[in-house]
Amino acid sequence: MKGLLALAGGLLVAPVLGLGAGNATASPGACDNAACVPYVDRGVHVGGECNQTTRYNFGLDASGNTLACSSKRMWVSFPPLVGVKLLRSPCGDSTGVAQSPDGVPLKCAGGAWSADYSVMFYG
Repeated sequence: MKGLLALAGGLLVAPVLGLGAGNATASPGACDNAACVPYVDRGVHVGGECNQTTRYNFGLDASGNTLACSSKRMWVSFPPLVGVKLLRSPCGDSTGVAQSPDGVPLKCAGGAWSADYSVMFYG
């Protein structure tokens, strides 16, 4: 009976932890380029005025270069926006930036996508 309870408990825990969910790695909100990132301001320019927030803080200039709204409320150059990624998901050695599905700016640090508020608070 103990073995059956342990097995049943494992079956209940596995879906909660995401174990046994197959090989799906992307969420419905994930994407791999700047064009599909929601709430990105288009047609902005370096030095232009912006409304700085802690979420959805990216812009693209007319050439497609990534900008971020700084703590000084102006657009500044930023590494390329590579899409929507999940916080703490693997990023390899990406040199770009991403946005979480809920708008948090992310950078690749230690092999995983991590929150990056550097420009928003210190830029």
